[in-house]
This record gives sequence, structure tokens and C-alpha cells, in this order.
Amino acid sequence: MHPIEYFFPAIKECIENFCINIDHNDLTDTHHYLYTDAIAQHKHLFAALLVSTSPSDIEINVSAMIAHTIENDIPYLFVYGELITVTRQLLGMLIKEKNFDDLPMVDHHFSIYEKQIESLYLTRYLDQLHQKVTHRLARISKLFDKKLLIHYEDHLIWMLKLIHFIQHIKGESYPELRHTHCNFGKWLHATAFTYLISNEHYKVIENLHINLHDMAANLVNYLRTNDTKSATLIHFMQRIDYTSLEIGNEIAILNEIEVSSKDPLTNLLSRRLLNKILTNQLEISQATRQEISLIMCDLDFFKKINDTYGHLAGDTVLENFADLLRTTFRQSDYIFRFGGEEFLIVLPSTTEKAAYVLGNNLCKAARTQEVVYENDIIHYTLSVGVYTIVHDSSVPITEECINGYLSSVDIKMYAAKTNGRDRVE
Repeated sequence: MHPIEYFFPAIKECIENFCINIDHNDLTDTHHYLYTDAIAQHKHLFAALLVSTSPSDIEINVSAMIAHTIENDIPYLFVYGELITVTRQLLGMLIKEKNFDDLPMVDHHFSIYEKQIESLYLTRYLDQLHQKVTHRLARISKLFDKKLLIHYEDHLIWMLKLIHFIQHIKGESYPELRHTHCNFGKWLHATAFTYLISNEHYKVIENLHINLHDMAANLVNYLRTNDTKSATLIHFMQRIDYTSLEIGNEIAILNEIEVSSKDPLTNLLSRRLLNKILTNQLEISQATRQEISLIMCDLDFFKKINDTYGHLAGDTVLENFADLLRTTFRQSDYIFRFGGEEFLIVLPSTTEKAAYVLGNNLCKAARTQEVVYENDIIHYTLSVGVYTIVHDSSVPITEECINGYLSSVDIKMYAAKTNGRDRVE
């Protein structure tokens, strides 16, 4: 009989009472108690392990328990806490009984469990994490239009490289540790769209991403030491995975904002964000003493295009014009589909003279467009209005103020229509 067998009743009692003791309840009508059953089964497997004495039995029972824990996402800290609680209770009991002779035996016996549990848990956890990240990548790759999720895809590829590095420390270099140099970080710190940058979810992503790279750098430094423990690696990777998921959640929210802020036909900005962007640009204008110019343009006789060729042909014309706008203006300019066939461009740090040049260039480019729809070639022209806002710190930035600026550029555009169309006023 192995000496540890004397303590089996105390071990079983401690496991049964550890942390939580849950039973099925009648608060729901479900017939599947997933969490309750998972913990109950875990307790059963853990008890079977701790009453094992032969190396082969310990190995088999460790494998069975870890397989269950990983499958049911039971945290390592729960398992470790359970083991430490049992160990301390037994050691405390021996000290109370003044049985100091058995202390080394009990301590050594439980240290064997601990080493095997943490080693196998790390291996299985990394395998599971690799599968999860791969599945997340596969789901994103199937999306027809990934939008901002294409950048999270870059982050997941970075995650796979980190996992692979831990699994094969000498087999591959670690991923980029500087948060501004990975592909995700390059996008995060290079985007010029203030409607994204000023969003609270964007700022949360920035902080999460910095924290993630900080943890990864600490992990790599830790792996360079000669004394690494599986438990520490588990802790690092579970925190990194949690942070990665939080980034994914925030990116998904930001992606929905991006989708809802874009016109579905032209993929230009919708009016939803107009006031916010104009307010932001007016604040910058007052601080930097730079002018802001607005260009409002309307496709001439657009109703006639729809009546002659059909609404789908009209949509094709609008898509063509949206592409023309994107090639005409800078990335730092804001292009809105204002409504129907009307479009508004906000040009930061742009003088009236420069805005008129851009308006005329746009008019000229529109005249040369040939939109092919079925067997027809459709031409179109523009009426363009230009209005420049001169910085004035004494003028409060209010909704009424913004509406006044929009009304002014709208009046200029209608003057272009009144004066013959296909022109700039």
C-alpha cells in the first residue's frame, strides 16, 4: 500500500468541497446543464487522478482530466487552485497532528501532479488556441466584404505566429513585438479618418493593442531565460488570447460603425457623420487658423437619365461618379453622398482659390466620363458650388452654425444650375 493512500478520504472530501459545489436547479427549463455537468465531471476526474499512485495511472488520469478541462474551457487557475487547496489542507492536517515525517512524501507526491498537469495543460491549450484562431481566420476569409475586419485578419496571423513560436521555440522567430510595426499596428496608426480615430472604440483598441504587445514582449523575454515554467506560459497566453478577443469585439463594433457610416451604393460617407466631422474640422481650423472649403455638386438632369435608361443605369452613373470623386480628391478630404445625386466634399486646409480649381477640374473630368450600361453610353455633367469657411475663434461651433455653412454652399450650387449648369459657382 502506498503511504499516500491513507489520505485518500481527506483528498476526496477536499475536492468535493473545493470553491463551488453546484447542483442542478429549477430556475430554467433546460435539460442540459452544461456548466454544472462540466464541473461535476471535472471533480470526478480530478479525484480519480489524486487517488492514483502508479506513474502509468497518473499519466492516464492527467490526460483524461486535461482533455475534459480544455474541451470545457475550465481555466488553469481553477485547476491549479484546486490542487493547491488539497495540498495545503493535507499539509496543514499533518502539521496539526505533528506528523512531520510524512510532510516530504505528501509534498513530493503533489508536486508530481502539478508538473504533469501544467505541462500537459499548456500543450493541449496551445493546440486548442491554434485551432480557434485558425477558425476565426477562416470565418473572416469567407466574408464577401471584410472592411475593417481585414486588419483584424492581419492580427490573427500575428497570433498564429506567436503560438507557433511558443510551441517550437527554436524552430521559428517570434512575431513583431513593436505595436506600431506589425501590420495591424501600421493600419491603426496610419489611418487618416478622424471619424474613426475620434471614436471611443478606436481608442480602446489602441490601448488593448499596446497592452497585447507588451505582454508578448514579456513572454518572449521570459522564454529567453533558462528557467521557464509551463504555468507562467499558460498565464501569459490566456491573457493574450483574452486581449485578442477584446480587440476583435471592438473591431467588430467599429466595423459596424464603418458600415453604417457609408452609403451602400457608392461606399462614400453618409450624412450620418457629417456634423461630427465638420465640428471636428472646424475646431482644428480655429486652432490652426487654416481655412476649410466645401464643395457641393449635383448631377445635371439626373432624373432624365433614370427616365431614359432606368434606375439601374442611374445607379451605375452614381457609382462611376463616386469613383471619379475618390480619384480627384485627397485621402484627407471627406466625401459624402449628401442625398440622391447630390454630393458634398469637405476639404481641410484648403483656400477658396484652390477649391475653385478642384471644382473646375471635377467638372472637366465629369464631361469626359462614358458610362457603359448594357448597349448604351451615358454622359453626364455637374453643377458645382464652392464655399470657403474662414477661421473665426469668436464664432461658436453649433448645429445652427454648421447648417448655415451647408446652406451657403447649397445656394452656390443652385446658382450654378440657374446660370446654365455644367459649371462652378
